[in-house]
Amino acid sequence: MTATTHPLFEAHPLDGEATISIGRVPTPYQTYDGHGTLIGGTADLTAIKDAFRAEQVHPIQTTNGRAVMAIWVVDFTEASLGPHNELQISVLVSHQPAPPVEQHPLTLLKALFSNPDARMFCWKLWNNTQEVVAYNRELLGLDTKLNQGTIQHDDTRKSFHFVDEAGGLLLEGHVKVEKRTAPGVGWQLFRLLGLRQTLKAFSQPYLGAKVVNPISEAIPYNGDAQSYVASDTPVVQRFDDSTDTIQFGEVAPSSIDFQPEFVEHFAPFRFVYLHPQKPT
Repeated sequence: MTATTHPLFEAHPLDGEATISIGRVPTPYQTYDGHGTLIGGTADLTAIKDAFRAEQVHPIQTTNGRAVMAIWVVDFTEASLGPHNELQISVLVSHQPAPPVEQHPLTLLKALFSNPDARMFCWKLWNNTQEVVAYNRELLGLDTKLNQGTIQHDDTRKSFHFVDEAGGLLLEGHVKVEKRTAPGVGWQLFRLLGLRQTLKAFSQPYLGAKVVNPISEAIPYNGDAQSYVASDTPVVQRFDDSTDTIQFGEVAPSSIDFQPEFVEHFAPFRFVYLHPQKPT
């Protein structure tokens, strides 16, 4: 089975075109290979609310009063817009105020699997090619900027160092890469999701989540973009302070107080991102 014959791309084929500032581009956005890492945790709720004052979304909080936040570090080696990288900071939100979610190291995964109101708000985003920056900004309404990042990974470790166009540090760090989800983490996830959601997650050829764009001139509302990911070997592991590190530069103020709790690796990173729709 080749990249483009995977069920994900058969269901959502590359069948359109659009004209943006850099010329004609194919749609929808697709990636076929690469290595992706999701670092999930929590952040200071007051700082997140302050940062989101111009948005019409509500950060979903945990029962102990924290916002749910994620960092994406992805090296796309094969994609519809050519090879590129991505650094993204996302926050779990809803369009209407929602009740608190359980405080748990894997609460982000549960919300995306089982909470129909949960969305990932794409708060900050950097890519390393002009084509992808223009596509994300002009078609998807994402506040994308250029980075000069480097990502290195092997069978045991993933390292990353992202700087902006002027050379200022955005984010750097490294996390271990385990070969499989440890039994203890798998059991923890099973207990959190329950039998039905666990079977659903492992039986589907790809999983979907809705992503919300910030309000901008390109898209003057917080739209819902349906996204899908498919990976042959997803691995969920605990964030280990003895082996894993993250250092922020200008990417976020210290008041955000991000506390990482888990890491998930995706390989290969197959991904589809559809055009955002106005929420009803």
